[in-house]
Amino acid sequence: MKDRNYTHSIQIDINKCIGCSHCMRVCSTQAIRIVKGHALIQPERCIDCGECYRVCPQRAVYAKDDGLKSAEKSGYKIALVPSVFIGQFSSEYSATQVMDAIKQLGFDDVFEVEQAVDFIKEEYMKLKSDELQRPLISSFCPAVVRLIQVKYPSLTHNIIRLKAPHDIAAIYLRESKKNLVKEDSSIHIYYITPCAAKIVAALSPVGEDKSAIDSTINMTEVYNRISVILIGEKNSGKHKTAANMSPDSVQWSLSGTEKKYYAGRNLAIDGIENVIEFLEKLESGHIKDIDFLEMRACDQGCAGGILCPGNRFLTVERLEQRQKRLENLKSVNRGKVFNSLLDYSEKLHESSGVDPVYPRDGLLLDDDMEKALIKLQRINRLESYLPGFDCGACGAPSCRNLAEDIIKDKATISHCVFVQRIMEKNYKLSPDQAFTVIEKIWGKGRLDKLY
Repeated sequence: MKDRNYTHSIQIDINKCIGCSHCMRVCSTQAIRIVKGHALIQPERCIDCGECYRVCPQRAVYAKDDGLKSAEKSGYKIALVPSVFIGQFSSEYSATQVMDAIKQLGFDDVFEVEQAVDFIKEEYMKLKSDELQRPLISSFCPAVVRLIQVKYPSLTHNIIRLKAPHDIAAIYLRESKKNLVKEDSSIHIYYITPCAAKIVAALSPVGEDKSAIDSTINMTEVYNRISVILIGEKNSGKHKTAANMSPDSVQWSLSGTEKKYYAGRNLAIDGIENVIEFLEKLESGHIKDIDFLEMRACDQGCAGGILCPGNRFLTVERLEQRQKRLENLKSVNRGKVFNSLLDYSEKLHESSGVDPVYPRDGLLLDDDMEKALIKLQRINRLESYLPGFDCGACGAPSCRNLAEDIIKDKATISHCVFVQRIMEKNYKLSPDQAFTVIEKIWGKGRLDKLY
């Protein structure tokens, strides 16, 4: 089989990892194994959802980004900020104050991602063709898009071929700012991200050759820096005087807002396990007659992103309060919204689409379909010999996964501790050989404390 290269933000520091298997047990795509006493990510399966990040007791799992140091480059630097970042701060700080504080970190301009949502809404109005396969699935959450590629390949054609708001915003900024930038300079766009999946979406987008975003910055890093700046600026008088986007746009990344803008029977589902449960039923045909699915990998949508420093429920409350303030501004200006991005709608429409999304080919058992079917039969046969306890002692999350690893020459049947006992009983494996296998999985010296 051909080697496939996959870009990932989620990484494991083996110097901190103790092989506790917490991450392996929560991984929604069974992408993690325990090898030589450390967690190891299988890149073809990982979707960068960050569930492993949440449960690691050693903080060995981290999200690799470009960091604020990447913003030290020369050129015209723009910070692309999602509304959910503003929601990390107490409502005593206005959005204008937060944006101004970000600018003080060395950016020439700061732009809110959700201004692109008004354009997205216009595009949704054009998605009413009966020729489109139902249900249409939102392309907003990159972790969900990759989840479908990995686990539900038959549903890849249901994903809407439309760029996410942060990409639309970046394209607009490049177009609108090019006349303001000197010829010897260039525009650099830095996305302040709430999750690892969006870091990957900027580095290696699905359905695109290249993202309009240059670099990504961990939201927590920016939060810590501007919190210092904001101290003493309470009630500074820095407030918007006009609504620069539709009021409900600020809640687009939260669960339940996006579905309102597509006609028909629509559902909003958040939390990776809930998404998986629903997709299982959808793919098997148990759920029908759905027109649109809004899916978010994190609880409460992006407010629950792994890189958000604040409490997700307080974040939701603050964004609801901000929506009301924007509605008041809109009322003061006779219902007008002054969104400059919409002046570029025609040009944005030309570049807002993406190529079709395909299943992740790295999961194929073999490039030759006939050989792949034979390997699948061998996996099923092997699984029937294994105990079915899914205990994880073999370093794989389930007996099925161990069978797959054996067929891929990444493990042997003796990795199963129960099979080891049978092999020892039948003199096909010595105790020393069995212990060597255990050490290959859990690391040398791991069991010394038992003596």
